[in-house]
Amino acid sequence: MKKFFLFLVSLLIGAALFLFIINNVGWEEILLALKTFSLKAGLIILLLTILSFFVRSWRWKMVLKSQGYNIPTLRIIEYYLSGNAIGFFFPMVILGGEIFRGYDLKEKYSVPWPKSIASVFIDRFLEITINAIVIIFGIFFLFSKVSFLSQKIGIALFLLAISTAIAVVVFYFKSFRKESIIKFFLKKLNLRHNNGADTMIDVEKEIFAYFGPNKKTMWQGFGLSLITQLILTARTFFLVLFLGKQISFLGATAVVAFSFLAITLPIPAALGSHEAVQSFVFNAFGLGANIGMAFVFIVRGAELAVALLGLIFFFRFGIQMMESIVFKKIAKLIKIKQ
Repeated sequence: MKKFFLFLVSLLIGAALFLFIINNVGWEEILLALKTFSLKAGLIILLLTILSFFVRSWRWKMVLKSQGYNIPTLRIIEYYLSGNAIGFFFPMVILGGEIFRGYDLKEKYSVPWPKSIASVFIDRFLEITINAIVIIFGIFFLFSKVSFLSQKIGIALFLLAISTAIAVVVFYFKSFRKESIIKFFLKKLNLRHNNGADTMIDVEKEIFAYFGPNKKTMWQGFGLSLITQLILTARTFFLVLFLGKQISFLGATAVVAFSFLAITLPIPAALGSHEAVQSFVFNAFGLGANIGMAFVFIVRGAELAVALLGLIFFFRFGIQMMESIVFKKIAKLIKIKQ
């Protein structure tokens, strides 16, 4: 009930922000920007979006393969899209998609829980690392191109860039030295004797085993993450072109960076937050806030199509998961009675 309440609250906040931005930019201006966009252009954007998810799925498959588990590619794609659907529609369910992916691997392919959940987190860390680098670049690129930023916004963006860089450096410093981060927080929160503490430490060990300066698999993961970033940048470049404007490759990368920032807020489908961020960024780059709004609408449409497909897989796996849990409980009760 609490999670459903959070979902409704976040959705209402997003809807209010969305209407506020629409009111400021104007529907007429947005529709004018969309007039140059064709069905053929829409198919290209959709294909690039699907391709980015295929590369991400392949990255996760390679992580699992490095752990000794060669899961069928089609199944990997289904699990990945299912997890993405949870994150897209229910971002307030923290790590919901990751937990789902890890659980199904454990149930269907007997991948031990520490390894299955670690594979999901490794996949996320690989993506977050590249995203963090892109975000830092995007913030400083905005500083170099825009002179009218308010002091408060400038300071906030600068602190965000610095804190992001520090977080990434600390993680890799600790992982390369195999120094536990989990144990530090367990000690601080006095949770060392918690039932899940040992599992968390085992998961961390699996994650640290993957990362290392001399680990070929880690660099392979970074490579696939970089390819994903290049696909998203190409999608941005072509989409702006299809909307009748021009943007440099570096500018397109900065736009992607601010898209990453927008989706970090726990609002379903980044409703409102994505519009607010990109209307500001596009306006700052001299492209027009209406182009930014049109850009977001089209990107959200493409990602919604992928998320809906993932939702179908999620419901199918979710029902199977519930059946598995129920049958296990029934079997346990029968065993107790006997």
